[in-house]
Parts: sequence; structure tokens; C-alpha cells
Amino acid sequence: MTDPWGISGPDFVVLYIALLGAVLLVRVVVSAVFAGRALRADRTPPGPPPTVYQLAFLAGGPDRAVDAAIAALVERGQLRVNSTKQLSKTGTRPAEPLERAVFDVAKLKTTSAIRGRVRGSAAMRALEDSLDQRGLLVSAALILRARTFGLVLQLAVLAVGVARLVNGISLGRPVGILVFLVLVAAVLAIVAAVRRSKTGARKPTAAGHRVLGQARTATSGPVPAGALAGGVLLGGAAAAVALGGWAMYPDEELSAALTPPATSFGGGSSGGGSSCSSGSSCSSSSSCSGGSSCGSSCGGGGCGG
Repeated sequence: MTDPWGISGPDFVVLYIALLGAVLLVRVVVSAVFAGRALRADRTPPGPPPTVYQLAFLAGGPDRAVDAAIAALVERGQLRVNSTKQLSKTGTRPAEPLERAVFDVAKLKTTSAIRGRVRGSAAMRALEDSLDQRGLLVSAALILRARTFGLVLQLAVLAVGVARLVNGISLGRPVGILVFLVLVAAVLAIVAAVRRSKTGARKPTAAGHRVLGQARTATSGPVPAGALAGGVLLGGAAAAVALGGWAMYPDEELSAALTPPATSFGGGSSGGGSSCSSGSSCSSSSSCSGGSSCGSSCGGGGCGG
């Protein structure tokens, strides 16, 4: 009896297992190479100093940028925190795009809810694009190219397995082991397709890390609030939250009220140690410490065909 494709069933099973392993290895290597190229990207075209929201995105992703915008609006009295840790509008609509996106959805919403609404907004996409154009974020195109290459390889291996399986079934050969291997290949292809469809959190490039490091170094020195150091405007609640998260907000009670639960979507979440008691509040006319205005805020058997 002639072996299909000139390869016996047991030999094809061994070859197919080796092929699955080789494709996985190639995918890992290609992803590492592309990721390394993306992270090493060091093109920093001349331009204005990074904004506080660009720094926030580099430090903690979209959620940190939203947090910084909330901090700025609360500090200026355009948002108010109530005793249930919900934010509401109290001032005029801001002009800055990200602040405006936050302000527009802040209708008795928690920090977590506002993050979820603003994360995919046009203002956030514009902020991300501005960092991409300056070479401060890992290139989404490079990541997509690497994952597309891995998906194509995985689909090719799956197609070979399916073709052999159909051929073996038509010839009445035992194909139990091959069925299992084809299912494995199908699962790996699905995982590769899902991974390709999700870019995930984009990391800073070498240039992005350098800009972020310069900002943190500048803020650690004795620089007056609002002064320029290292090309970055320093001072204020927004800058503190942008670089250090809610734990660095100048008002401890508001920090606790604005910090989302630890289980919230990652990327921009930050610590804020203490929880607030239900009884503590600020009057609607008073101003909380740190300069932030608040309302009533709380502190088998077969071969391969």
C-alpha cells in the first residue's frame, strides 16, 4: 500500500509535531526581534516639550492620562467629588481635548467609569498618535507585522494538517493522533488571531523612557511649581499624578477617594493608600488641602493517515 504524500502515518505525525514546535519557536523569535526593534526606536523629531498628558501616557498608559486630567479638573474646581467617590461637573467646559473628554462624561461617575469611557475616545487616540509620531511609543505597525507573520505561519501549518487529515480519511487510514494534532494547531491559530487583533498596552521606546526619566529627574529637584526643567512644565496635581499616580496627589483624602479599586483595568492604575470614612466631608464652599476644590468629598489510537 502506497503511503500518501510518500510519508508514512507515524513519520508524518513526528514531522507535524516538529513543525508545530518550529512554528511556535519562530513566532517567539520574530516577536522578540520586532519588539526589540520597536523598543530601540530612538527617533525624537524636534518639537514642543511633552505635555503633562503625554508624560502620563508614557508613565502609565491611557488610564494614567485620564487620571492626570481628572486631577487637573478637580484642582481647578471644574470637577467635584462627592461622599460616594463620584465626580460631577461644577465649572466651565475646558478647552484641552482630553480634559474636555473627561469633563463631558463626568456625570456622577467614578474614576474607573470615566477611565472606561475616555480610554477609546478621539482625544485619547490623538494623544497616542502624537506620541507615536514623535517616536516615543512602540510602533503599532511593527507589532502588527510580527503578529501577522506568526498568524500566517500558524494557518499554513493548520492547512497542511487538515489536507493530510482529509487525505487519510478518504483512504481509510487511522487518523486519531492526527485529529488531535490538527485540533491543537487550530487552537494555536485562534490564539494567534486573537492576539493579532489586540494591540494591548503600548510601551515607551528608548526615547520615550528617556523623556520620562528626564521629567522625573526634574521633578525630584528643588524646582518651583510651574517652572520649566528639562523641557517639562512642572508642578500641580496633574503633574504629580501623571508621574506617580494617585498616591502622589497632594490631598491625601481626595487621593483615597479618587483612587480606583486595585481590580480596575490595568495600565494607568495607581496606589492611594488610605480609604476614606463615610462621615468626612468638605463643605461646598471650602477648599481642600493641596489647592483642590471639592464639594462634599470623602476623605488516542491511530496514526497520521
